[in-house]
Formats: sequence, C-alpha cells, structure tokens
Amino acid sequence: MVRAVFSALVLVGLWFFLTGMGIGLEGEVPTPESSFSALVTDDQGVTTRCDNISWEGEVYFKGRRGRALITVPFEKVRKVVFVSSSSEGMVDFRVTLRTGEAVAITFDEDARLFGTTSFGTYRIFARNIKEIVFDQKAQ
Repeated sequence: MVRAVFSALVLVGLWFFLTGMGIGLEGEVPTPESSFSALVTDDQGVTTRCDNISWEGEVYFKGRRGRALITVPFEKVRKVVFVSSSSEGMVDFRVTLRTGEAVAITFDEDARLFGTTSFGTYRIFARNIKEIVFDQKAQ
C-alpha cells in the first residue's frame, strides 16, 4: 500500500515537472509587458516583421560577455548581428546600441526569440538568426 501511494506521488510530481517545462501551447508565444517591433532575418535570408518580440519571454537580451552574464534591455538596442558559432552550443553576436556602441555577446544557441506577425506566431532559435533590426523608435 505504501509503495502504491509513493509511486502515485512520484508520477504526479513527474507530470507537474514535465508539463511545466514548456513555454505553453504550440501556437502560443509569450506576450511581453512592453511592445517592441523588429525586422528579423534568418540564416536563409528570409526577413520577417515581428511585433511583441521577446527573448525567452523577456524584453532584454541575456547572454555572456567573457565570463560575465549580462543583460541588455531592448530599448537600448538598435541592431543585433550574427558573428559566428562558437564551441559548446554557443553563438556570438554583435549588438549595436542606439548610442552607436557595439557590444559582443554570446548566446546559448537554443535561446529563442518570440514574436507575432501579420500571419501568426514567430519563434526562432538564436543559432538561426542572422540579424535583428529594431524599429527606430523605442517603445
């Protein structure tokens, strides 16, 4: 009896753990509190206008600069350009700020950009991004 109750509790716990790992339903994307728009170009050269963009559900880029973990808010960003793939599942980008300063940032290649388009939802892995150009006006 104790074994059956223990097994049931483990299964319920496992179910909660596994269902909580996703971002949501397949067609859903996180909607950020602030709205930012950009043109996103993928590694095949396809450019898509996206609204309500977020980086893993947040309105800032989170990545590495050397050994430091940094965040760069979208309102400071003008453009993000792929530089190269680095080792161990990481990709290097050059982030150009609205001030003109360029910052080198390394992202996890599985980090995702989310957004909405005129035709539906949009998701892309960092490893597949060639360029992101934010609208001129920060929102």
